[in-house]
Amino acid sequence: MLTASSYVEVATADDAWTCSMRLLAMSFDSVQTILKNFARNHDWPVNALIVGDADKPVTEIELHRDPSVTHGVPDVPRCWAAVRRLATETGWTASPHNARSMGILVGLGLREGYAPGAPQHEPSEVTSRLATAGTERTCHTARLVSARLVGSEVRDHDEVGVAVRGQADLLPVITELADRFAQDRFVVTDFTGRRTYAMKRRSRG
Repeated sequence: MLTASSYVEVATADDAWTCSMRLLAMSFDSVQTILKNFARNHDWPVNALIVGDADKPVTEIELHRDPSVTHGVPDVPRCWAAVRRLATETGWTASPHNARSMGILVGLGLREGYAPGAPQHEPSEVTSRLATAGTERTCHTARLVSARLVGSEVRDHDEVGVAVRGQADLLPVITELADRFAQDRFVVTDFTGRRTYAMKRRSRG
């Protein structure tokens, strides 16, 4: 059962930043490789929501920030500099004006834990629950992708998830779903509060 203390805020950063990028259709694997190489070559922590199913061509990604207690988080000017460099190297087009000015954005994973064979939930489970929580929200299937240079190695991760946008009062429902799906952590980009923060599941011991 979800309690008020099921998740705790563990890292935060000032301001709320995202950037949508448009690209000519290419495979998910190709996009993931480009982002992983970018993280390696420029020592920039990539966090992206790749819109759509993994077996469909990718035409849009949304970059965001993920605060880390260990590694910190790049400030917004550095993020824009990285976007300009990525656009130059790939030909992708940045669409910063698509960014929201109010509400929240959460990338929510659907796989329980990190093991490849762990139980996998469906996006429909999220949309069904959100349907009971008002109308001012959107939910799209997305691959949650991250890549970070640590020492000489790139640590990367991806899983099927959803990108949820809505008002801040939707957060308790998102937290309930995160708990149901046994998510270790999730990140909230809070455009209303002008901050970004990570929520981590408390130990069940």
